[in-house]
Amino acid sequence: MLVEPGNPFPSSVELVLKAHAPLIDTRRASVIALEAAVSAMAPATRAAITADLKCFLAWCAQQRPAVQAVPASPETLVHYLRWLSAGSQVRAPAKPATLARRIASIARIHRVLGFGESEPLPTQAGMVRDTLKGIRRQRPEKQRQAAPLRFGQSMADGQAAPDGVTVQALLATCGRGIQDLRDAALISLAYDAGLRVSELVACQVADLTRVGDGSGRLHIARSKTDQTGEGTLAWISPDTMARLLAWQAAAGILEGPVFRRIHVLTGRPDAAGQQTVRNYVGDRPLTRQGVVAILRRRAIAAIELGHVQLEPGRKEDVIRSLSAHSFRVGLTQDLFAAGEDGAGIALALRWSSPGTALHYARELAVGSNAVARVLGKMRAADLEPG
Repeated sequence: MLVEPGNPFPSSVELVLKAHAPLIDTRRASVIALEAAVSAMAPATRAAITADLKCFLAWCAQQRPAVQAVPASPETLVHYLRWLSAGSQVRAPAKPATLARRIASIARIHRVLGFGESEPLPTQAGMVRDTLKGIRRQRPEKQRQAAPLRFGQSMADGQAAPDGVTVQALLATCGRGIQDLRDAALISLAYDAGLRVSELVACQVADLTRVGDGSGRLHIARSKTDQTGEGTLAWISPDTMARLLAWQAAAGILEGPVFRRIHVLTGRPDAAGQQTVRNYVGDRPLTRQGVVAILRRRAIAAIELGHVQLEPGRKEDVIRSLSAHSFRVGLTQDLFAAGEDGAGIALALRWSSPGTALHYARELAVGSNAVARVLGKMRAADLEPG
């Protein structure tokens, strides 16, 4: 049995497995091991594995006759990958990165249920690896990256100001209204601390501390690369700290979540026909979707107000490319442009490795690598009047 009767709150992973129990060999399964594995997963990881398992188990159940899902045969996995890759009238073909994640989830659940210790996993079979390679070769793809939101001015000698939507352009759209104060504080903090969206929406008043020079410190209790909750501190500029205090004072926030949804309440028109509008700050934190909506609304305003210059027809693509991750990517690029090395950037922004940080700065790196430095000087000399 994959879920013990005495467990009142089984996880989404356990529920999915229980719903498809006939397709799963549970003779090696340990309920305790399953619960321990699920509890060790980050929320985003648990959600991804749940979605991947739902897809695979549903496909196994739809075969005629139904095929065993755990342990799966390599042939079953090959047919499943081909089905995902082919798509249908109602489902777009899965991308190679999605296929790799699906297989990784299947491999993980095999291990959790006791398979793969004394024998190789079916996901490691040559035919499965060859199928993935073949699909990648037929459909090569470039990993999509969130568009960077850089600060908006040159941060290092010799570096041109960035093009497109910038943090400064977003802040220029914020006035003195209650929503403006919240959005300005959110934009400033997301950039200064290089926050992931999960870290941003989890920010609490108690996590913020102001120090003598006007700057601040943000205690990040948990992040993607700190699942054990050891915590870390992020520096906040005096300007951002002032914006945070202005927002909290206007919203009357003394404790709890820093960034919250603002409800707009409209009353009946008065004698002059004017409709009264009142803003009400809720108690619950913003969601990930709420952060993205704020970002894109501000980006649209920045473009329409002339704070951002774009080529005709590019507005929709630019807006669509922005995500909450854009602040983090932009700060990484600004730090790289200022001459900081990958190790320092990875440490400050809580990247998993210097290589990950440099991955997001690779476009800037092209302009400062060995070829650019040497040939740039040589070509410049060729252009000098004789």
